[in-house]
Amino acid sequence: MKKGITIICLMMLIPVLGVMAGGSSEDTGGEEPVTVTYLTWDSGPGVEITKPIIAAFEAENPGIIVEFQSVPQGYDDKVLTAHAAGDTPDGLLMWNTSQWAEAGIVQDLSPFIARDNFDMDQYLPVPKMWAEYKGGIYGLPKDFTPRAMFYNKNVFDEAGVPYPEAGWTFDEFVTTAKAINNNKTGADARYGYVAIPGHTYALQAFIWSNGGDLSSPDGTTASGYVNSHAVVEVIQWYKELFDMSISTGTMDAYQNLGQNEFQSGIVGLMDNGLWPVSVYKDDTSLNFGIVAPPVPQAGGSISPVIHSATWSMFAKAKHKDEVWEFIKYIGGPAGGRVFAEKRWGLPVFKGMADELGLMDDEYMKVFAEIGDEATKAPVFLRSPKWFEADTEFKLALERIFLEDADIQGALDEAAVKMDAILQSK
Repeated sequence: MKKGITIICLMMLIPVLGVMAGGSSEDTGGEEPVTVTYLTWDSGPGVEITKPIIAAFEAENPGIIVEFQSVPQGYDDKVLTAHAAGDTPDGLLMWNTSQWAEAGIVQDLSPFIARDNFDMDQYLPVPKMWAEYKGGIYGLPKDFTPRAMFYNKNVFDEAGVPYPEAGWTFDEFVTTAKAINNNKTGADARYGYVAIPGHTYALQAFIWSNGGDLSSPDGTTASGYVNSHAVVEVIQWYKELFDMSISTGTMDAYQNLGQNEFQSGIVGLMDNGLWPVSVYKDDTSLNFGIVAPPVPQAGGSISPVIHSATWSMFAKAKHKDEVWEFIKYIGGPAGGRVFAEKRWGLPVFKGMADELGLMDDEYMKVFAEIGDEATKAPVFLRSPKWFEADTEFKLALERIFLEDADIQGALDEAAVKMDAILQSK
């Protein structure tokens, strides 16, 4: 009997104990926190950088939990598959705005930006271009890097070649590369440069600097651009570099754009973004410098290409208001400052590079100064059909570099095929 009374009393106490211990239900208004899922291609250090940003955001927004999903391999396939299945995460890192905006994969953030009176003028112009497509805004800029020329001081010293300086010309670049080449083979070989056939992204900066372009501003026409005199001149110059570069000696450079060969001293010059800087700085045996890319003629100016990405929202996101709050935070000054302090990339905010003292860093300073010269976004952002059209340009370049095809003729043929693709419905 006593046992039965005891059980009844305990059952009566359970609701009371629940109220006493359930302060959290009062703190959240009785609502469960919303979990926002965010897709990223970053892994390792790239994900680690986001952890304090997420923690700070969650502290300020106790009703939202952020869960990062890292997909370092097959990222684009993951995005496309999730969209096709209608079951997407809430947010994603994005790089190819024109394709994914045109396909309806990503959400136009303009209504959210207008509703919250979010300041888009705080961003530098070219990184902001990455988010824009046909009048819509499909993300907030993350960070960016232009491309610069790395030079291995050990290799230069061994060859007795002076270090390059800003303002050097295309011809001086070739002369420098030739001076470094020792015309040997095997383990004793030294090459001036890594030239990659079909590397459109790197070539477009040289083409812009020479007054050319690869398509019309609206991305619908290649003829008159990709086969222009300005482009032919750049390809002729690059062909001379290619014929004496490491690309004729080893295919490994194709896979890493020469990063390993540069670090090991096989190559004296390498064109790249700022990603290898932290690794190279940790290598005590490597003495390297960074300089702006060459200009076509003395007194000319560079027109650099940049790499960037955006913090974006899936069009089929389940928690749009909540993921927008996170995008505003990580894509705003609070998040951008963390990435910049870690030297992960250049900040996309006006004045932040100076504010954080990045101009006092010998390497970041060069990249920042190159970035200041950028006025154009990459060609692929102009049209969702660019990558298909670019296949024809790459095939023409491979014929030129590998088979010694006539440059003008190969580019004329490519232009016709590219027009058909860019203008197709």
